[in-house]
Amino acid sequence: MPIARFILMAAAALLVGCGGSPNWQAPPADEQLIPEIAQDGTKFFTFQRDYLVAVSSRENREMVSRSQRGIRIGEYEVEARVNAILERTGYCRQGFFELYREQTFQRFLVRGECREAADESDRARFTGPIPLLAN
Repeated sequence: MPIARFILMAAAALLVGCGGSPNWQAPPADEQLIPEIAQDGTKFFTFQRDYLVAVSSRENREMVSRSQRGIRIGEYEVEARVNAILERTGYCRQGFFELYREQTFQRFLVRGECREAADESDRARFTGPIPLLAN
């Protein structure tokens, strides 16, 4: 009976350990929103995070090894982050469609299209990349 109790306690401890939220580390990065307004008024953007730490191939292997042990490195809650940036800048006032997403060890980016067309104030205000402070 003591062996069965030990196995039950070990299984319970394992479930509790795995049941919490994942260990997650967002790499430090410079962020920018790059607006692009087409001639027809279509508003595109690229949200880009350039990681501040260059990652060597050895570090790549270590990151993969850590991710296999339960430490997750990468970008999560992307849509919420992009929505917050677009709301803060006022670029896509009616939301957006995600067109493309890419993540490497050097950069993360999302390419999107706004749901509304640009007006004259958009054309005057959004003329180049907008540096952002990470939250």
